Amino acid sequence: MEMASGSEVISPGQTDEEKHFLTIYEIMTAEEFTEFNNNRKLFNQNILSGNATREELIVQITLESMILNTCKRKIEQIMRETYIGEFNSKIESILSNRIHDMYIVLFDTFKYDVHLVSKYIQFGMENKTLIKNYKFVLDGVMNSFHRDPEIYITGAHHAFNDCNDIESARQYISTGIQFHEDFKKLYVEDFWIEVKNLNQTGDTSLQAALGKYNHIIQHFNNDVDLHFDLVDTALDEHIKMTQLQCIIIRDMVNKYRKNELMWQKLAKIHLNGFVYNYDTEIIQKIPSIKQYISISNCINTYDRALAQDLSPNSKQNLWNMFLDNMIDIHNSIDNDDEVSENYINKSIDRIFAQAYSINFMKQPRHFIFWAGRNDGGKAEAVILKKGLNISKENFELWKKLFEYYLYHNYMRAAMNILLESVDILKDKALPLWETMELIAFSVDKKLIQEFYYQASIIVKVEVINLRFRPQFLEWYCVARDVKSGRQIFNSLKCLKPKCLDLYKIMIRFETLSITSKEKRHINYIRKLYNEACNLFGKVNVELWYDCIQFEYIYGHPTLVEVIFKGGIHLLEKPSLKAELKELKYKLDAQFRVNNERQNEEEE
Repeated sequence: MEMASGSEVISPGQTDEEKHFLTIYEIMTAEEFTEFNNNRKLFNQNILSGNATREELIVQITLESMILNTCKRKIEQIMRETYIGEFNSKIESILSNRIHDMYIVLFDTFKYDVHLVSKYIQFGMENKTLIKNYKFVLDGVMNSFHRDPEIYITGAHHAFNDCNDIESARQYISTGIQFHEDFKKLYVEDFWIEVKNLNQTGDTSLQAALGKYNHIIQHFNNDVDLHFDLVDTALDEHIKMTQLQCIIIRDMVNKYRKNELMWQKLAKIHLNGFVYNYDTEIIQKIPSIKQYISISNCINTYDRALAQDLSPNSKQNLWNMFLDNMIDIHNSIDNDDEVSENYINKSIDRIFAQAYSINFMKQPRHFIFWAGRNDGGKAEAVILKKGLNISKENFELWKKLFEYYLYHNYMRAAMNILLESVDILKDKALPLWETMELIAFSVDKKLIQEFYYQASIIVKVEVINLRFRPQFLEWYCVARDVKSGRQIFNSLKCLKPKCLDLYKIMIRFETLSITSKEKRHINYIRKLYNEACNLFGKVNVELWYDCIQFEYIYGHPTLVEVIFKGGIHLLEKPSLKAELKELKYKLDAQFRVNNERQNEEEE
């Protein structure tokens, strides 16, 4: 752990002034101040001896800052209540300079991050009467190496925004670039400072901004993303339009004409109310431009781009972005702007139909949006089927088509969609089948039985089979009777994959139908348990428990030990064997008590 060292860093004097202020205004008691000051002296000794850690320094700075802020609030209160213009006390100067000294030790001794530098800048801004030159210390911080380049950006923002010091801002960024030559954000922030300076000073700073811009695009040649960052910086809503913006946009258009991302960027620029003239290479911001005009300019940009000699991949990507942008515009349009709403609706119909007709509509989301615009009409199903011809494995397209048929009560078509989709989607089709199960119950028994027959027997997808075979059996037993349920059970139990829940449901209904301890019925249930334990008993303790409990209640308690030994033999894990032993012990105790009570009642 790094330790702080130094001499003449934190002065032990001037405590009388502190004590007087802190105690007379009841911020601390005399005893509290004595304890606080003794701890401070001990901390000062640790600093001078080099034993203070970074964490201890930060804690002490935080504590001293809290006291300083409390004193400031007290002074403001006194001035407000006594109506005096000035308050004669050195307390703020004493505390702020002590804190500043600790920051100096911290910066000189330890590593620090942008958060700590930001706190120091905030401290300096809030204590402008510092005797020590906080700006001198900040310069020292900014002119040294830091692993985190954000430190230089923080310092530059402070220098320009808070101090109106363009030269210090430039110097801080320049130092950062020396140490982090490939960190692009430093260059963007460097340009941003020049843009804001140009905004304040007018054309006298144009050459400086252009110089920075040209240096950046040469240093990062052919970096389209960085160029976009520079565009965003120059087109900030708070920045006046100058020749600078025209040059940046002109370069972007000319240099990246074959890049679909450039056209996407330019389209969005037009959507934001700018207008670029390709002939004069001038860009303008049109005040209070009508929304439909901006949308028209955006669409015209895409049309112009698609007329370029782009590669097939670039053209496909551009179409994807074009359609996405139209969806975004449609979703964000102001419903009160009827003209713009009508314009975008007509444009979308044309654009989506064109994209499909020339085989450039490839994304399921585009088909779903396009179909949704024909909500309820036959065209909705037609468009969704077109989408499935291109993206057969897309669940959302199947889901939308399935919902369309359900909405129109086309049950036969909906069932056909289930069967078609499951061949392609496999397990992923389960939510559609679950929906159909609910719908079938609201229609009639015939549809329910057909649904369960398809889901349980015809379809060869394990997830769907295991989900609906038990439901089929349960419905059949309830809708008819247990005897009819046995027939379905005997058919379903032979199918793979084997299903434990199928046995559980059959056993439950058979048990509920016991009217007396009829031997033949009991033997049949015992047979079901025997089959289930042989099939699933290697990992299922609960099944063995249920089987033992059944014998205690309905069967022969003498068979309990036989079943228990079978479970211990068949269960694979020692932990499962131990669990069965514990459950068996509890059952033995429970039924022993029951038998004792029964005997007492008979006597």
